[in-house]
Amino acid sequence: FRHASANMPSLAITEDFGYVILVIGISWIMNFYLVFLVIAARKKYGVEYPTLYAESSHKNAEKFNSAQRAHQNTLENWAPVQILMLVNGLVYPQAAACCGLIWVLGRFVYGFGYAYAGPKGRMAGGLLSHVGDFPLILMTFYTGAKMAKLL
Repeated sequence: FRHASANMPSLAITEDFGYVILVIGISWIMNFYLVFLVIAARKKYGVEYPTLYAESSHKNAEKFNSAQRAHQNTLENWAPVQILMLVNGLVYPQAAACCGLIWVLGRFVYGFGYAYAGPKGRMAGGLLSHVGDFPLILMTFYTGAKMAKLL
């Protein structure tokens, strides 16, 4: 291990970073909610494990697959959003936590809408999620440029 010298920049994690960590915890509650929706759909529509998606010939394929797709799509985006929130939270913890919380709330709405109203039901939650994740993406470039002293 090397010790930081006076010439090396340091990064202090502030108390506000706790908000980022809290949002990560809340995101787990959102994931459990989406898992519950899939479990309930499996029982209701008779789709047994290990089947990931119901075959198109299944009489309730769209209904089950909508609940499953809501969870799967969230899993596809969850880790990248968490990384964006963590990285940006090092410099802008409150802004990163707010954006992360908006994304999490959007995923609740997305999952509920998709599971209960099919593909069209996901739109409001999808838009709300992007109100959270797009700023995090843009903020990453700003955060990186600021830390690299390009700004």
